[in-house]
Amino acid sequence: MSVIAFLGVFQHEVASMQLRKLVDAVRTRAGGECVVLCNASGLFANAPRLDEQIELLFESGIDLVFPGEQAIARGAARTAVAAARWPMIRPLNLPAGSPGRGTLLFDKLSEPFWVVSLLDGSGRIPVEPAHEALELFFRNKNDKFPVLINVHGDDSEYKKALTWKHSGSEKQIRWFGSGSGFLSAACEITADGSFSQPEVGVVGFEKSIGGFAPDIWWQRKIDRLPVSTQPGWGAWRCDYTLLWLDTNGKPQKFIYETLIV
Repeated sequence: MSVIAFLGVFQHEVASMQLRKLVDAVRTRAGGECVVLCNASGLFANAPRLDEQIELLFESGIDLVFPGEQAIARGAARTAVAAARWPMIRPLNLPAGSPGRGTLLFDKLSEPFWVVSLLDGSGRIPVEPAHEALELFFRNKNDKFPVLINVHGDDSEYKKALTWKHSGSEKQIRWFGSGSGFLSAACEITADGSFSQPEVGVVGFEKSIGGFAPDIWWQRKIDRLPVSTQPGWGAWRCDYTLLWLDTNGKPQKFIYETLIV
């Protein structure tokens, strides 16, 4: 069976050895044909050497990256997304004229599927309502390929409502929520062939807060000091979700786990 692996949100810059261990461990756990996806919005926000970090993600075996609203928050991110050197999907509902693409027909598994990125509107950047952007996508979609959607942000009620709105539609949607920070145990496969993981969790050092060392977080967020970023320390905590698909691309089973690397 084919497998979709969705890693937790990367909170900060990563080290090559740890990242390779993580991706190798996830692929081994999945077995067979597997693609690895991740939301890297924290890395895009905090990594000082962004180009090197993006390259490291893909060289380590990650197949597709979602940068979230950070796709346009920094000049380095805008340049990387616009260059389209690597498969990265920025949110579909970003303001008109944003660099990059918000959808992609992904064909690395035997059964192709659409990939869509959305923001739930809880971030700092004003965006088109996610449900309106998604409705337009489905109106223009003229094939029967399944759709994988990453909805990023911390408005859990709105994200749950989006899932409900499209339930029973036979669209075969794979929902992966991100941005709330804690791996969810509320995964489910529905009768219409869809799958929902409300929150994919995070990837980051155990001794970190929001991608920063605790003292750096306090100085930046509370004291409002312009201090340099520092990602923290300790073991690497890595949440991930695996979704197994049958030969027709329909979800069959799933697991969600946390690795300590």
